[in-house]
Formats: sequence, structure tokens, C-alpha cells
Amino acid sequence: MKPSNSSFFHLPARLQRYFRSRQASQQQLQREQWLDNLAAATPDDDELINREREAERRARILGGIRARTQPSAHVLPLWPVLRVAAVLVPLLLAGVLLWPKRPAPPELLHYATGVGEHREVVLPDRSHVWLRPRSGLTCSATFGKVRSVQLRGEAFFDVTKDPAHPFVVHTGQVAVKVLGTSFLVKAYAPLPTTTVLVRTGRVQVAQRQRILGVLRPHDQLLYNTTTQQVTLTKNEYATVSPTSRLLTFEQASLPEIMLLLENNYPIHFEPGPAAPAVALTGTLDPSLSADQLTDVLNALLQRHHLRITKRTATTYQIQ
Repeated sequence: MKPSNSSFFHLPARLQRYFRSRQASQQQLQREQWLDNLAAATPDDDELINREREAERRARILGGIRARTQPSAHVLPLWPVLRVAAVLVPLLLAGVLLWPKRPAPPELLHYATGVGEHREVVLPDRSHVWLRPRSGLTCSATFGKVRSVQLRGEAFFDVTKDPAHPFVVHTGQVAVKVLGTSFLVKAYAPLPTTTVLVRTGRVQVAQRQRILGVLRPHDQLLYNTTTQQVTLTKNEYATVSPTSRLLTFEQASLPEIMLLLENNYPIHFEPGPAAPAVALTGTLDPSLSADQLTDVLNALLQRHHLRITKRTATTYQIQ
């Protein structure tokens, strides 16, 4: 039986000390258990720090998501934008429709002839051109203020008269300007000389800004593109019909004669070493064969101690 408080104080001093020490031990034990339970329920410092960092990181992520998904605070009203568009769109469409379009490049006409071929061409201004063998002509399908054509090779022109619109023939080196006349231009690339021969009217020949000469009927101009030398002579063949197919040459060099034959026949000449310079004048009939023509040329070359020898079916050599 548990003694009452009154009897407890009447216990002997020895037992009172025993009970007091035992009661103190139990209280100490209870305090230690309470501290252990508190320590077990409380995380350590590292764990608290990690939890705080994780919470901060989540808060930042959620803040970024809200910033991207929420609408901007500065939202412009739609109606003023629509009013501006209603004004600008018709203006832009009108600008596109009324903007001056670049004119399309003019259509070009190309004419050409092969070996032994002659061709008559009627230009947009009704001028007539007779292309000689292995020649080419290019011009615009619609002439402007200047009736310009580009010639490669040889051609005879009979130009429709039109003082308000000059007619200009461009070669690789010179420009032949006329108003209305007939003339011959020869400008083959292998030859160093450009030839202009006037049949009727008056012709001006220029090299860039330099006027080489003003020609009248029967005048012939030779322009050496290598030496830039100009030679003016009279030519008795100026009255020959433009449709004539005779192979005519006057004071022609050997390369010029060889080119004349190669233009009219499917043959090739191999000049010999150190061939002397010659100047031949004559007329050859193109109805003759190539062998017959070389026989005629051999008679002309005999005094120059030269001879044309046939090497193959289409090759000739000058020795």
C-alpha cells in the first residue's frame, strides 16, 4: 500500500533520501527520453538546407512558367491596329499595281549562213541584207531611234532611207553609220582588216569616237585592227550586184584568199612556213570545184614561187 503524503514526511530520513533520489532518477530518465524523441523528430541541418534549396528551386520554376504563360501586362487594343491596316493595305495594293514595271528586254533576231551559203534577210525597217557564207547578223525585232545591227562576217546592205533614224552596222572594231544607202561590210574575225565598200549614197565609218572616213560611191575603206591604219581607195567592183556569187578579191593577201575559199567550200588550207606576202586581184567562179579553183590560183601564185598541193580530200597545203 502506497504511503500517504503525511506518512511520507514521517519516514525516516534515510528512506526519504532514497525515495527522493529515485524520483530524481525517474525525472532525469523522462527528460532524456523526451529529448531523444525530439531529436528523432527534428531533421539535421544538412537536410533542412537541402529542403530549403529545393523549395527555392521549385518557386523559381513555377515563377518562370507563370511569366511565360500569363499575358503581357501591356496589351494594345486591337481596334487601332485594324484601322491602320484598313488604310495601309489599299495603299500597298495600289502601289503594287501602279509601280512602273521594268520593260522586258527587246526580242532579238538572229540570222546566219554556213559554208557556201548565201541568204537574203528583210529587216524590220524593210531594209534588205544579203549575208555571205559563214556570216551572222543580229538585230532587235523592233528598231528604236537608232536602227542598230551586229555583223559577224560579210554582208551587203540596201538600207531603207530614214533620216530621222540612222542605220548603224556594228562589227568587232568599227561602226558604219548611214541614213539610206547600199554598201558592203566585211569583218571576218580571222582577218586583221575590216573592209567597207560603198555602192550608193554616203557612209561614215568610225572606231569608237574616232571618225575613220566618210565614203561615197565606189569608195573603199580598209581598217587594220592591228596597226590601226586606215587606207582609202577606189574599187571598180562597187557596182557588182549584191546577189552575185562570184568570188571577187582585189589586192588580197594570201590568208584573205584562203579564207574566201574556206567560206565557200568545205576545205581547209595549211599555210607553209614563211610564206611570202602577196597581193592578188581576180574573180573566181564558185561553180568550179575546189580542185579547179586551186589550179587557177596556182597560175596566179606561180610568179611568187608558191604552189597549192592537195594533201587529203579536204586539206590543201601551200608550199
